[in-house]
Amino acid sequence: MAFFLAVANRKGGVGKSTVAVGLAHASAVWGSKRVLVLDLDSQCNASLILQGGRGWLDAKKANRTISDYFFDMFDESAGAPRDYLVHNTGDVRDADGRALRLSLLPGSLMLEDVQGELYVKEARQAKDPDVVASRVKGRLLRLLRRFEANFDLVILDCAPGLSFAALAALKTADLVLVPFRPDYVSQLAVDRVALLIEEKRTIDDLREIDLSARRYICVANGARGNARDRNIIDEIGLDHPLLTAQLPHSEDIANAFDWDASPKRIEEKYGSATAALRTLYEEVAPVMAARLAAE
Repeated sequence: MAFFLAVANRKGGVGKSTVAVGLAHASAVWGSKRVLVLDLDSQCNASLILQGGRGWLDAKKANRTISDYFFDMFDESAGAPRDYLVHNTGDVRDADGRALRLSLLPGSLMLEDVQGELYVKEARQAKDPDVVASRVKGRLLRLLRRFEANFDLVILDCAPGLSFAALAALKTADLVLVPFRPDYVSQLAVDRVALLIEEKRTIDDLREIDLSARRYICVANGARGNARDRNIIDEIGLDHPLLTAQLPHSEDIANAFDWDASPKRIEEKYGSATAALRTLYEEVAPVMAARLAAE
């Protein structure tokens, strides 16, 4: 049974896709896991990191993106989910030079439009907007879960908005990882996504849930180690569960965003940031294992 890890925040530009792909690489290389990345963000950043622009265009032309999958399979009447996946993707290889057991369901610029079409389609059967929205979200959730038998870890790279796909991903996730930049706008965004994940109305309601019992955990990304960043990170840690691991402000992390046709080891991909990525993975992996064992 797969573990579902959503990577989400209500704010863009916090490095969700970088964190999602980094953990995908780490889990496949250091954890020897069968990993699937579902790109649910119409910016398609995770797809571009893993297969490059040409690879993403090929998936788009072949009608093998997340929006095609949702549209074609919405009624669960035809097709096979595996047909939409790109296997052994990415430019990272294991220590023996072999392709990783890393698969991708590529993102789509049309994802929001397709979700609107699915809403209209479902509205023909029910008139209550809340009922229609619930049905669409429920069907997308079931489509996300259809991959769980073939992978150890499914990483859902979520868009910052409140699309049906993002809401379904947050609902189905066993754990939500919330990357944030150490700034005050991100602090407010963490509050908002936490309320959404825990289905609470106010921060006071959220505080009634013990930090250890929450369905999400936060990680600082782009931390520069100065006093201002440390203060903001500490403030977020007062109200939200927080990983000790941090991803630093690093040119090597930014460069890892670029796909390269030349296969390489993970240490070459992430350069000086490899140690930080490994620290992050080694803290997240036991959390996922413990939650999977508790199910």
